[in-house]
Amino acid sequence: MRIKIISIALICIFLAACTKAEDKFVVDLQFVDNQHYEFRNGRVTEEVMYYALGEHGEYHFVTGNEWTNEYMTQLIDVSEDAIKFVKDWLGYEDEVLINFIYGNKKYDPPTNPKSHLQKLWFGGNAFDNEIFINASEEYMPALIAHEAVHTILNLQERQSNFPLWNSVQFLEEGLADVIDYLFFLETEHVYDLSRYVKDKQAAESHLHEYALIMFEFYDNFEDEKEFGSIYPQLMSYETSASFIYYLLEYKGTKQDFMRIFEDINIMEEVYGVSMDDMITQWLEFLEQI
Repeated sequence: MRIKIISIALICIFLAACTKAEDKFVVDLQFVDNQHYEFRNGRVTEEVMYYALGEHGEYHFVTGNEWTNEYMTQLIDVSEDAIKFVKDWLGYEDEVLINFIYGNKKYDPPTNPKSHLQKLWFGGNAFDNEIFINASEEYMPALIAHEAVHTILNLQERQSNFPLWNSVQFLEEGLADVIDYLFFLETEHVYDLSRYVKDKQAAESHLHEYALIMFEFYDNFEDEKEFGSIYPQLMSYETSASFIYYLLEYKGTKQDFMRIFEDINIMEEVYGVSMDDMITQWLEFLEQI
């Protein structure tokens, strides 16, 4: 009788182990025969050719594009790592799946009026937990971590009180660029060749160099009609990213910066200087590059 009880116990342990093994995620790309998927609560309809379920995301590859298993698997691999990287950086622990919708073809004019990707060429957008990325294959993977930042911040309900300019919240865009850049630097992926280079050491001062280019291009952001009078130097993706990277590199921790991100009025409390004085210090730093 004792032997029988032990045998039953061993069988139960074996079955539990098998169940756990079956739950382990394996990339399984499925051909879905041009099904229509509704995103943004039905406001966007995309025709999808391939679908895969990951540990951190769901992946949809739209119809009308040339997809290979190797290429799609690479995008999934980078996306899985990018979502985890962003979650870890921002301290988000919930297991919410991010919906990625990928395209790599331009439609002019669009054949599907409810498609978002057919109207978006070389770019990305994040809405709630849905991320749309459309770019030519030669530049992909691109923008994945950047758009994931917007999504995770939304899921965390974290917002900055930095002033909007032309409906853009540039402190958030700068943060998205910085985390995207750190993902490029700190992982083995060849990532976003439209902005970065394969040699990671050569890209070490990338964010600051791009900021200098923007200062020259926009004539030091002195046009108040175009950039406003409140922190005009930070009213671009590139300059905002450089400023944030400067704070992270030389002034404090990411926890310090995230306090500022949520309330720019406590700059002096966190760093000991006002926002205007910190911008002056950052500009002096850029002059040395």
